Amino acid sequence: MPSPLSDPPDYPQTNRLREMSTSERPQERLERLGAGALSDTELLALLLRNGTRGHDVVSLAAQLLGEAGSLAGLIAWKEPEFRRLRGIGRVKALQLVATMEVARRVLGQQVATRRS
Repeated sequence: MPSPLSDPPDYPQTNRLREMSTSERPQERLERLGAGALSDTELLALLLRNGTRGHDVVSLAAQLLGEAGSLAGLIAWKEPEFRRLRGIGRVKALQLVATMEVARRVLGQQVATRRS
């Protein structure tokens, strides 16, 4: 029986990023519209930077969010959880762990500031 974090059978094999017009790709949308205009998937795709053969970065970001339920759900993930997904190796998993730690610290500082 496959792990719940493994590729689902209907995981897209098409490259969603290549199918997008250049102006609609996350990096170009960020430059043109600002970070607030991007979806959670697009923001996560920018952090991931690239996908792997058969798993474009936008699809990988969507899969991560699907498994975690939301960006907030990813905050609790540790390296082994990230690495269970195809396309995320040790370095990318550690980068995501560091990003999630930054998010936790920012949230913690905001709570501390509000209590002061």
